Amino acid sequence: QALLILAQIAEERQDTDAALNWLAQIESGDAYLGAQIKRAQLIAKSSGVDTGRKMLKDISADGEREQTQIIAAEAQMLRDANQAPEAISVFEAGLQRFPGNTDLLYDYAMAAEKLDRLDLMESKLRKIIELSPTNQHAYNALGYSLAERNIRLPEALALIEKALALAPDDPFIIDSLGWVQFRLGLLKEAEDSLRRAYALRADPEIAVHLGEVLWVKGQKDDAQKLWRDAKTKDPQNDSLKSTLARLH
Repeated sequence: QALLILAQIAEERQDTDAALNWLAQIESGDAYLGAQIKRAQLIAKSSGVDTGRKMLKDISADGEREQTQIIAAEAQMLRDANQAPEAISVFEAGLQRFPGNTDLLYDYAMAAEKLDRLDLMESKLRKIIELSPTNQHAYNALGYSLAERNIRLPEALALIEKALALAPDDPFIIDSLGWVQFRLGLLKEAEDSLRRAYALRADPEIAVHLGEVLWVKGQKDDAQKLWRDAKTKDPQNDSLKSTLARLH
């Protein structure tokens, strides 16, 4: 655990060599696989994706859980390098081996969503719901994606309400509820939901949504304060950038 923390500190200081050195000292135990995956990810950033992928393939993994972790890490490596179609191919190959793995199905769905492949995303999330009817993340992800695109809003609301029934205090699901309420024109309900979500977790994504609701309601000073706070926490936040550009 200490070595992992030292590696994280080195990475935050952008000292890749030091981070790799700390990770290389983890030789056994529960942290070993995660350390090897992290090493490959750091190598991918410094020496290229192909080198990082080769390191991943050289890792010895036992059982479905460890093998799917490596598959997901390889796909994320490709997504980080803006190679989303290649990441989709990795997920597809992984699901041929482990067709019922809900973690892989979820990661596949999120990668498809980034490519605006709503058909692929929806089919994988509905597969998760079929395999695991109490998986709140699948209901929430599908409902939020529909709300974000401003389509099939009654269905989106029903999906998010199902997710909320399964996890009533999850701030991100409450955020999704507020966002679909906003899309439906229920501004008071949306503000109430988003304020509750933000009180539970002051996350930049939630701040962006609450800020837009307040902006539309005419509370522009409050909205700008939220957005300034969000920018301080996460200057590169894509949702914040796109929202500010859309609202001029």
